[in-house]
Amino acid sequence: MGTILFYIFESTLCLTILYFLFRLFFRKDTLFRTNRFLLLAGTMACTLLPLLQIDVPQYTTLQLPITTVRHLLTEKEIDVQREGGTGEKHLSEEASLLMAEKGEGIEGDRTNVIHTIPVIWLLGSCYFIGALIVLAFLLLSTIRMRRLIRSYPACNYGKYKLVICPEKIVSFSWGHTIVLSQEDYERNPGEILLHEQMHLQHRHTLDLLWMECIVIFHWFNPAAWLLMRELREVHEYEADNGVINNGIDATEYQLLLVKKSVGARLYSMACGFNHSKLKNRITMMLKRRTNNWARLKLLLFVPVAAGTLYAFARPEVKKTVEQAINASASVKQNSVQESELQQLEAFFTRKANDAMGGKMESQTEKSTDRFYSFFVNMRNKMMLNQELIKEYDVETLSARLKDLLRKEYRKVANTDKRQVPGLFVRYDRGSSSTAITSYLRTIKEAYLQVRGEISGELGGVSEARLDSLLPIFVSFGEPKIYSSKYKTASDIFLPIEVSLYPKGGTSSVIKNPSLQELELKDYRTVANSDGLSVGLKFDKDVTMGIVEDVKEVIRTTLSHK
Repeated sequence: MGTILFYIFESTLCLTILYFLFRLFFRKDTLFRTNRFLLLAGTMACTLLPLLQIDVPQYTTLQLPITTVRHLLTEKEIDVQREGGTGEKHLSEEASLLMAEKGEGIEGDRTNVIHTIPVIWLLGSCYFIGALIVLAFLLLSTIRMRRLIRSYPACNYGKYKLVICPEKIVSFSWGHTIVLSQEDYERNPGEILLHEQMHLQHRHTLDLLWMECIVIFHWFNPAAWLLMRELREVHEYEADNGVINNGIDATEYQLLLVKKSVGARLYSMACGFNHSKLKNRITMMLKRRTNNWARLKLLLFVPVAAGTLYAFARPEVKKTVEQAINASASVKQNSVQESELQQLEAFFTRKANDAMGGKMESQTEKSTDRFYSFFVNMRNKMMLNQELIKEYDVETLSARLKDLLRKEYRKVANTDKRQVPGLFVRYDRGSSSTAITSYLRTIKEAYLQVRGEISGELGGVSEARLDSLLPIFVSFGEPKIYSSKYKTASDIFLPIEVSLYPKGGTSSVIKNPSLQELELKDYRTVANSDGLSVGLKFDKDVTMGIVEDVKEVIRTTLSHK
């Protein structure tokens, strides 16, 4: 249900962008066929663009709002199991985060978590009920129209059918049938018949059927209704232009429009003689023809479509593992291109190691006076130094961390004493790998920006001096096991691809293996004596628990081969 709602959300954004672009750049043009093509092709593109998926190396600010909505709509129900004994120890940090968020006990927050899915299903139910209501009105209008057509005899009018209705109705056309009132047939048969014939000749009925489908699926979106109105106006402009080009006097035709401007539109699916605003139609008839070069404005949609696809993109999460093989295995690994997450972890390790003069201790906490804590729960919400930050809110994370670092770094800069606190990072096994990558990137940028500010205040110092005076101390704790469901079973298929790169040999790929399959894999038969590199590619938003389990299995298996 959440996936469907998110697709509707993305296509709604596309339709809204399309409407405003049409309104700003194309609405006043007299290139009616081009405008008609634009509205039809544009609405079709709006339904297809969200189905296309492209990958980008990392999150940017353009993707974060879309990602937040995706997370809210597609987040699955999390049933938190709270057990005694050792289980309570694993819950301490997560429980404090949840209680800080709601200001209540653990049980109260548990109720809130369990009701996440019912809210999504409620939204989905409201959406489908609204769509069914719009569909019902559409079917009712169609039934009334067909009933009227069949109530009176039809005669041949060229390749179309002509129905003369004695009732006082607005003349309209549908499919291959033209319906005229008795009054219109007696007084102005030529102009009105020709106008309706133009509608049928250009097959405007098919356009309206398509737009009605768009309105059914986007009944809540004003842009969908406005786009259908714009298309109806383009239809009238095109039909009016056809009437004028067939030799009808423009002045007399405009006077006829004024006379027929009063009337009720009974059938939403039909092409009627006065469906459009009178002033707009007369203005278009009198307006100077738009130059054909104006069609080049269609190129505006190329960067707009590209930008929309980029905003909808999701970072491709790639995990690569490089584990040295001991001497007994006689296999030496070669380096594999690191993912962004690995690069960030390596960056923090290198910086801490540089600050220690190449003698990095096993626990970074021993190298500093105190540590700030940064914890991420399985719903990707953060807690920085016991202060809650909602999921994916990297701007708040950046601002709070910068404030802490500025305060501490300025103390060090003024006293020239090495008493810089570190940041202890710990995340839940159920958290998203893309979220962790985004958070670590934000932490890195915060450190670099604050160090740059302090360096400027000191008159500019070298990078080595900054590492010594204002070091970056970030350490990582073991991922917490908050729920048993995030312990990866050995016999289930995982959303990963394992790529084997033997030096000088042919690479191979294992798709969707289980942990058991990875443990039993004979890597020695793949690698030659020079070595083997292993690359891992994970599906988007895979949990960190799966990441850690797969890395550990491959690391252990390789070291024993």
